[in-house]
Amino acid sequence: MKKRGVALLCIALLLISALVGCSKANTTNEANEGANKTETNKSSEIRFMWWGGETRHKATVGAVEIYKSINPNVVVETEYSGWDGYFDKLTTQLAANTGPDVVQMSYTNVAEYVAREQLMPLDDLIEKGIIDISNLSEATLDMYRIDGKLYAIPAGVSTSLLFYNKEYFDLAGIDYPTENWTWDDYMEAARKLTMDTDGDGKIDVWGTSYVEDPVGADLGFKKYLYERGGKLWSEDLKSIAFNTPEGLAAVEFIKKPLEEGIMPPLEITASNPQNVDDFQTKKVAMIINFSPMTQTYMSSDINFGIERTPKGLEKDAFWINPSMVYSVTKDCVNAKEAGKLIDFLINNEQAGDILALERGVPSNSVTRKRIAESLSDAEKLMFDCIEKSTSDDIVNEPFPAGYMEIHSLLKREFENMMYGKYNPQEFLDVVEKECNKILSKFYE
Repeated sequence: MKKRGVALLCIALLLISALVGCSKANTTNEANEGANKTETNKSSEIRFMWWGGETRHKATVGAVEIYKSINPNVVVETEYSGWDGYFDKLTTQLAANTGPDVVQMSYTNVAEYVAREQLMPLDDLIEKGIIDISNLSEATLDMYRIDGKLYAIPAGVSTSLLFYNKEYFDLAGIDYPTENWTWDDYMEAARKLTMDTDGDGKIDVWGTSYVEDPVGADLGFKKYLYERGGKLWSEDLKSIAFNTPEGLAAVEFIKKPLEEGIMPPLEITASNPQNVDDFQTKKVAMIINFSPMTQTYMSSDINFGIERTPKGLEKDAFWINPSMVYSVTKDCVNAKEAGKLIDFLINNEQAGDILALERGVPSNSVTRKRIAESLSDAEKLMFDCIEKSTSDDIVNEPFPAGYMEIHSLLKREFENMMYGKYNPQEFLDVVEKECNKILSKFYE
């Protein structure tokens, strides 16, 4: 009897132990499920940093709010400022491993940050369908393919266009430019458009402006070089590749209007008010300038037209240049969400409508066509010219690290050549030496 009681007691203790164990297991499982549920509901956080004026800030924040409404589990922190000090701030953050996830970059300095290993390649995001680039210009994307990897997505685009004063063309009895114009056509028209319009025996209207300025080396000199079959950089981006017969021919072409007297003397151009060019002061009948100047010229009293820049003498060289780009930094911990935001900004219809021209003409060709319907006649014409400013027979080179410094050097030395300090070959010899010094700081 006593043995039976002991046995029953043991069985009871085992049952109690089992029940306690089950209770603990259930409690643990519930806790784990709760933790998993919390983890599942946890929002993804990304930081987006850009520069710009108040209208860009307002439009971008508006687009981000739409993105957040579509993706309620994503938190997007916005960080923006003016241009001054923007890249100093970005560089400091990246050095401290506190950089943003998505960052707006200048179209010229991506390679510099790649050389510092501070940007993330985007190819994997594209291959997985997170970023769709099907409606973007391949020639433009080529500019950000470094060592076979893509590091930036253009936010907006621009190109160089031919702006012309219809009043002066009518006065000279010359037909307006067409998309079939060559540089020979352009130069011949410039000679006829160099006129004394007030009868005092002095030229007061010139046919063309300085063809290298204001568009700069990355559009002007580069175009004239490409048209002759030349290139700017070596394949490894460690040195320049334009001190060649093709480069010499391009530089000689840039100086030719001054030698022929069909552009204003440099001192006349230098006397213009700040940020006012010879076309605005009605000193020239034609100017090659950035497409965004359309809005500036619209605010003047000039009756002007717009056409694609002339065809090359040996080959066509047309492309659209980024106005600025989006990149993902090396500090990004959620590349998928960063890629989804970039895709939204460049491809979403609502985003395109809100952002409009805040970062230049939209890089997405479908968006360009849609928003063109609400633009002025001049802006529609600009859009049309941008659409036909593409070539299939050129490979658009990436900018090397240090290009912003090189750009300033080229601008200065081009002016020195125009003022007579160098002949075209001496110019090339000088800039080859100085450019390669700059490049050596990044590509040793």
